[in-house]
Amino acid sequence: MNYSKYFIIFIINFLVSILILYKITQLSLKWIDVYTKHGSYVVVPDLIGFTLPKSMLILKKLGLKYDIDTSRYDPNFRINQIISFSPEAGDHVKEGRYVYIQVNSKSSQSVLPNVINKEKKIAIKLLHASHISVKEIRYINDRRKDTVLKVLYQNKSIQFGYRFSFNPDGIILIIGKGYKKDNFLVPNVVGMSLNSAIYTLKNQLFHVINFYYDHIITNPDKNAKVYRQKPDSGIIYDKNKPVELWLTSKELLDQFIQIKENNLKNEVKNQDLKNEVKNQDLKNEVKNQDLKNKVKNQDLKNEVKNQDL
Repeated sequence: MNYSKYFIIFIINFLVSILILYKITQLSLKWIDVYTKHGSYVVVPDLIGFTLPKSMLILKKLGLKYDIDTSRYDPNFRINQIISFSPEAGDHVKEGRYVYIQVNSKSSQSVLPNVINKEKKIAIKLLHASHISVKEIRYINDRRKDTVLKVLYQNKSIQFGYRFSFNPDGIILIIGKGYKKDNFLVPNVVGMSLNSAIYTLKNQLFHVINFYYDHIITNPDKNAKVYRQKPDSGIIYDKNKPVELWLTSKELLDQFIQIKENNLKNEVKNQDLKNEVKNQDLKNEVKNQDLKNKVKNQDLKNEVKNQDL
């Protein structure tokens, strides 16, 4: 049996098979290069600060697709501006690649957190977490040292929950700076009995208290009431200086309050009368003007009629 003949045929078939496989592999690689555009790429442009429509137009011209994210708001950008994108600017990507762009969106605008009565450091952390910038901090006299008392935006006071559609300048925090040593806020003790007034003042660390009666009062502990104080309430005052009180009987104080209330009522009543007179004068003026207009219109009609004749 001639085995050499079969061996030669096997070798020839094997070599032909290898050649066919090689050709198929070359054709496959060429097809993959065409399909994946091997060797061709696009440079990702810098889109930061561009508007969304302009960015979309640029990406389309470069043959790139895009995916838009509107979940963030940044007060340093205008609405509809690009905040960030991926891949980064300068990266080489194939045509048809998706670029993920993050847009400054109204739907995710910042909301003022509750910072009133919060300590300054905590309040600033809360604001930064909400992407709200602080433009200025103003300190005022208030015993609540380093505590946020008020928030201003565009010269107006705003409250917890305020929504910022655009915040280029930031907000202003009004913060208490405390009082100087020995300086405290004078409380209002008018209308109190002497004992209650003294207790209230001493509770605020005012210990030097002088008081005077404007007439002799029987049983002053029960009947005497403060009708005047110096300094007035709300004043920042040295606790070591004297606070002066003037007292009168409860009956006289009640009469004084009643007179004051009556004067206020009369003042309001007189103002109402003045307003009524003013309104009536205005009505008469309007009525007279209407009459003048009617006469003027009638004269005009007569003039036109005579002209026609």
